[in-house]
Amino acid sequence: MTVARLSDLWQRLLSLPQLDRAWEKVRSNSGAAGGDGMSLVQFQSGAGRRLTQLSADLGDGSWRPLPYRTVDIPKTKGGHRRLRIPSVSDRVVHTALSQVLSPVLDPQFEAGSFAYRPGRSVKQAVAAVADLRDAGYWHVIEADIVGFFDAVRHETLLKKLEAALEREPGAEPIIDLIALILEHQGQESGIMGRGLAQGSALSPLLANLYLDELDEEIHGRGVRIIRFADDFVVLCKKRASAEAALEEVEALLAELGLDLHADGTRVRDFDRGFAFLGQLFVRSFTLPQVNDPEEDLVGLLRQVAEQDLQTAEQVAKDGRAGYDRGARVLYLTERGRRLSLRNLSFSVENGDGKELAAIAHTRVDRIELGPGTDADSAAIEHALATDTDLAFVNAQGETLGILTASPGDAAELQLAQAAVTLDAAASANVARALVDARIRNQRTQLFRLNRTREDAEVTATLARMQRHLRKLPHLHDVAAIRGIEGVCAAEYWPALGRLTEGATTPFRRQRPAQDPLNSAINYLSAILERDIRAAVLAAGLHPGFGILHRPRDRSEGCVYDLMEPFRAPLTEGQAAFLFNARRLRPEMFTPTETGMRITSAGRRALIAGYEAAVARQVTAPGRKIKLAWRPMMKRQAQDFAKALRAGEPNRFAPYLMEA
Repeated sequence: MTVARLSDLWQRLLSLPQLDRAWEKVRSNSGAAGGDGMSLVQFQSGAGRRLTQLSADLGDGSWRPLPYRTVDIPKTKGGHRRLRIPSVSDRVVHTALSQVLSPVLDPQFEAGSFAYRPGRSVKQAVAAVADLRDAGYWHVIEADIVGFFDAVRHETLLKKLEAALEREPGAEPIIDLIALILEHQGQESGIMGRGLAQGSALSPLLANLYLDELDEEIHGRGVRIIRFADDFVVLCKKRASAEAALEEVEALLAELGLDLHADGTRVRDFDRGFAFLGQLFVRSFTLPQVNDPEEDLVGLLRQVAEQDLQTAEQVAKDGRAGYDRGARVLYLTERGRRLSLRNLSFSVENGDGKELAAIAHTRVDRIELGPGTDADSAAIEHALATDTDLAFVNAQGETLGILTASPGDAAELQLAQAAVTLDAAASANVARALVDARIRNQRTQLFRLNRTREDAEVTATLARMQRHLRKLPHLHDVAAIRGIEGVCAAEYWPALGRLTEGATTPFRRQRPAQDPLNSAINYLSAILERDIRAAVLAAGLHPGFGILHRPRDRSEGCVYDLMEPFRAPLTEGQAAFLFNARRLRPEMFTPTETGMRITSAGRRALIAGYEAAVARQVTAPGRKIKLAWRPMMKRQAQDFAKALRAGEPNRFAPYLMEA
């Protein structure tokens, strides 16, 4: 039993001797207080009790990271360097993780890596460069990664960590804990899915793991790399080899989401000289330069301790040339309103027959008729003649029926679509892409809503969803893929409720709705469904041939499939925003025997919120262009149709939100 505990990474982390060693390391560094304001002296008072509680909290999964303290340190050459300082207790956790993982990870690192490794130093890295010079490696790539610590991709890092710890007992809870820490760092920095906090004892080890692939791939074939964290040089015997190696380095870093500074990256030689790790290498000389005190993170933290020092979405611009505001919808939701025809324009009249507006059919793609409204035969005939859909909706926003012109002739496309639904492997590829986009967009939406709340439980939810997301690439069955979506939904809905003013706790998704938030989501989802249906028909797709949502009678599976990437931003996130902004209020919703009744003011708020949202611009998948949401929906349907026609459905890339 004792041997099992010693070989189990997780139990080793939870052990009091391990946490005590980590605490002694944190104490000896004499760092500053973190975001909770607790100093080292305060933590030391009752440290034994605090470490015991820390072990218990980690063990039962209740531990949550505390806020970081952000401090800008002036640089000697101008500008500032930003440090994010964890609390003392969090630094103990980070240090303990580093101490437990280093013996496992360090042997996997390459010989050319020198930073933050036991028994290795700047002096040894400098000596290694000199030895390679003397061995004839005369040509050097001087490289500078752009903002390395801020650019590290969490998802890529966690996959590397999983691979590195694959055979280690107790690895899974360790990885989950690091995922939670990374998620918290992203929430603190406001950058989702990226970044390592400088000031965390865990970051150097994770940085070495992230760049180990670069060391492995570059080292060899007459090419050598010497790396100290994100600062490295590549040495070659021939200039042509150096130029080829530079292209390879750039490609490898691009795969990791990293770029090289154009100004700071070049091929040099020892005749012309270059600087590396505070040393100037010129011909056979190695000359020391003045050390940059800004590289001493422990010293910086001490400096902060001595001194004791402490973003919103941009609305898309409108009216520029080439910007398509997308298909517009005419909503008739007030009882007594009537749609008629005047001079080939749609005319909206009130209950007294007075015209409120006349709108040309070229300005409308769909007209929605709510309960208590009417349309005369001339208006209906004109809608059919001009390909203007007429949607009949109830008071909850649900579609009762849609009057539309014939979708046209797309038999070959629809046969290809049907073939994919019958092909298990192809269906799994498309379903995996849709579920991946659904979960990623759910995470991004929660991240956005949590920017100001900074709810620790939501941050933990994001980390758990990330863990489930990492399982998706290994699933090749639609049912199993749906299972991951369901598991993430069970995490997502309570978190969304926590971030929505006045929502029931814990929030659960319901149809029919029994509470205001569910009612609002259902109403917005019905509008989105009609928008996606129009896009599906316009692309020539059959609305009933779904993949993630299997084909069933009287069900439009393809529509539901293509809705998946858009639900989080346009229905769930929009509903939360409207409640948090007090544009929707609980008194606008009244319980009935069959669900919830929404007042006319509530329906107006929902429609206005949705229309304001879909008018904004978003970036199209795989393109550098921005589109309003409705054109984006049409582009998605067209992309799917194009992939089906080409016989390559796995080329379809669903929309992903930008954090």
